[in-house]
Amino acid sequence: MHDFDLRIMLQLCGAFLYITNYLLVQTHRIQATKPASLGLVVSACAILLSAAVIGHDYGLILLEGTWLVLVSTTIVIRRRAAARKAVLEREALLSAVERVRVEPAAESDVAPAPAEPVVARERELAGAAA
Repeated sequence: MHDFDLRIMLQLCGAFLYITNYLLVQTHRIQATKPASLGLVVSACAILLSAAVIGHDYGLILLEGTWLVLVSTTIVIRRRAAARKAVLEREALLSAVERVRVEPAAESDVAPAPAEPVVARERELAGAAA
């Protein structure tokens, strides 16, 4: 009887997490592909998978196991993409050069008055300023 009660509690908790995720996505409070939503799905899936293993429900084990693998794969892919994007943005920032204005050389021997230094307000990518 103890296993039965535990299974019911696990099933209710897992279902509550799935329904919570569904309602949050439908009301546009979170996006389905964001880590918060994926975390809710993984949690619910793991809880329901535990309940299925306790009850020897092989169809549900297959369903929840597959769902867990798919969502976990999505999380890994999204993290790798975010890390790749951060590296590319950092490299673009490091390769940026300041814009420098070159004054034409004076034709006379008289020294020109000192000009104001050019202050770059924005950084430009190398090769973009021509």
